[in-house]
Amino acid sequence: MASLSIIIASCSTSEAPGDGDFVLNLYTGANEVGANSISFNELVANEDRPILLNFWAGNCPPCRAEMPALEETWREYGDKVLFIGVDIGPYVGLGTYKTGQALVDEVGITYVTGNTPNRTIITDWRVQNMPSTFMIGKDGRVHDIVIGAISGSRLSQKVRELIAANAT
Repeated sequence: MASLSIIIASCSTSEAPGDGDFVLNLYTGANEVGANSISFNELVANEDRPILLNFWAGNCPPCRAEMPALEETWREYGDKVLFIGVDIGPYVGLGTYKTGQALVDEVGITYVTGNTPNRTIITDWRVQNMPSTFMIGKDGRVHDIVIGAISGSRLSQKVRELIAANAT
């Protein structure tokens, strides 16, 4: 079954998503960020790599389908790009934190992923479809958005582009 992914070019600052901070309570990746719970803005301020931010849900079939590709790409590029997954299933009617944790365990996710108590994350980040992936530069600005599941080859291409755009 083919998935449609829509790529949105860089947004101007006035219309860019991601204005809201949120707390991330981790399922995995505490060693990567040095905490079990962390503010996203604090993480960005202290991170020297660009960030791939993926919004997903435990009962979202396209989210489940792309997770192995995210994990594989993380294993290849994790030293150059920080991957962060945010389970928003409880806020979009696609699961609970328990189903999110179960999916992470089932797929064997090792990149930073967790949930947030910040319900406004959906409007703050303008998440309209699941999954949604934001490519964020070292400057904290959203450089690219992928809406819908993304294939492994396309994901690798987008991550390489993010690395190249942040090479300086």
